Amino acid sequence: MKNIKFCFVYVTVENFRQAKIISELAIKNKLCACTNIFPEIHSVFEWEGQINFEKETVLILKTIESKFEKLEKLITENHSYETPCILKLDISKGNKKFLNWLESTVV
Repeated sequence: MKNIKFCFVYVTVENFRQAKIISELAIKNKLCACTNIFPEIHSVFEWEGQINFEKETVLILKTIESKFEKLEKLITENHSYETPCILKLDISKGNKKFLNWLESTVV
């Protein structure tokens, strides 16, 4: 592992189908090594002056920092929300074998 910076990309999407589509595209384009899909969460938020209670799906993509901009673009282009939640979470430590695999998968 050289000086690679690893990250998670946390995304909320409308449903499992959308999470699956984004996951497949991101992996196929080597923008992430793998994803986790949490099929149903409950989100509470204010939008256009109203409090909303919605079911959503969480998608976590595991990647390296240098892939983030392209990954963010892919997510945005395939996302149904006007203002999607796309957050990059830096990972400074982790299982070295896993991080080596992650790096070799996206390069």
